[in-house]
Amino acid sequence: MRIRHLAAIDNVDAEGFLRDPTQVRHGIVVAGRIADLAAPVDPLTHLNRDFPEHGLDDCLVAEALAIGAALLWDGDQMRFACAHPAAYAPLGRPPRAGPAALSGGGRRP
Repeated sequence: MRIRHLAAIDNVDAEGFLRDPTQVRHGIVVAGRIADLAAPVDPLTHLNRDFPEHGLDDCLVAEALAIGAALLWDGDQMRFACAHPAAYAPLGRPPRAGPAALSGGGRRP
């Protein structure tokens, strides 16, 4: 299973850029259709020049952001959209949760 960035066709302009990148959602695709959707992406990571490993460069385009909606195709390839470079801003690195944060402060009862 691979979680994908998904955009609705009405959020994609004629040049293939996202009109509103904050409306992209994470989702799972099965057999060319949206099988599951999560909340919209977090702009602090997805539109952050200081966090390039998690951008919106390859968003699959669907007829709608709804479970069961079909992905759109250009010939024999899935249609993709991306955020315009102007949508990104330097927002700093988000804090990372260290081992102490993941284990309840590092203390055992």
